[in-house]
Amino acid sequence: MTTLFHAQKPAHLKVQVGRLTTRCHHSANSKLFSFPFTPTQLDAIDSTCEIATKRDLSKVLYTIEKAAYQAGELALQTAGKIAVKSTKTNSRDLVTESDIECQKIIKEVILGEFPMDVFLGEEDVDLSSGNGSESSSGALRSALGLVAGGEDDDKLLFVVDPIDGTTNFQAGLPLYAVSIGVVSLAGESPEVVAGVIYNPKLGEMTSAVRGRGCYLNNCRLNNHSKSKQLSNKQQPRKSVLDQSLINVGFPVCKENTLLASSRAVSALATKVRGLRMCACASQVIAWVAQSKFQAYFSWDLNAWDVAAGMLAVEESGGLVSNFDGTRADISSRDIIFTCCAEIGEEGLLRDELIQVLRENDCVEY
Repeated sequence: MTTLFHAQKPAHLKVQVGRLTTRCHHSANSKLFSFPFTPTQLDAIDSTCEIATKRDLSKVLYTIEKAAYQAGELALQTAGKIAVKSTKTNSRDLVTESDIECQKIIKEVILGEFPMDVFLGEEDVDLSSGNGSESSSGALRSALGLVAGGEDDDKLLFVVDPIDGTTNFQAGLPLYAVSIGVVSLAGESPEVVAGVIYNPKLGEMTSAVRGRGCYLNNCRLNNHSKSKQLSNKQQPRKSVLDQSLINVGFPVCKENTLLASSRAVSALATKVRGLRMCACASQVIAWVAQSKFQAYFSWDLNAWDVAAGMLAVEESGGLVSNFDGTRADISSRDIIFTCCAEIGEEGLLRDELIQVLRENDCVEY
């Protein structure tokens, strides 16, 4: 049975949604839906990767790509044309009607396909209490508890930022993205198993599935599992800071994190090839996965900012680390993302950045 799928829009938002179509072959029942490029065709699973969940991650990825595209169509047509609806932690943390409507679209698509799973969207979390960090961390803990507490021990948690970079979006700047990460608790600890970051203005869909790679518009990014087998020779570690283009986070919710960011910029400015402060975490992380940035780090990140990106970076051969160098997870808030390195240099850029952050009082805030 063939189903015709078109992006939907709320009745009170007067936008025109495009109807480009392509056929998807991800399931036995082919579906025709609005999509400007072919949905991601996954490579075979890496035999060295152990994944606890038994869920059909191809179907999961298809669904979240579809949801991201539908929401992105609405965002694309309303960017720069919609007023601020409210603020969250302070006057710099904006919400528009499009944030809310995009989340509704995403939730409808995902729960329509997976009604027994759990949905955590940024716009459902009350961050106005004055302690946004604790509110967002508490919301994540509650959502993970729902996943772990049911009779089905293989549920999924969908972690969603409907429009990451709302300030850019509201101003009409093309630096915003839809971010959807999928977390499984089937193993010993929460694990991101699928993710999508979609920038509708740039037409970039960065997709990843645990053990099956990271893709940009259906093209596989660095297949690190194969490339790292080409040589076992470990080369001497040398500084790579001066060869690196790095994005520094500018977390607006706390004065202390803004001050830490300012100190980091001052400390790194003369040590690196270039610094940028693109204020859209998920998009920047996607660019790390694509090796456009060599690194990105920030403070006090929320799960919906990073869930999809964490997987994208790891599946493209990069590292996702806490400020102490250990591997970050879905509950981490101060994180360094580094792209795939040359043989013998894995972790070198991360370690150099950590040293600079420590020496300049940028770790504690």
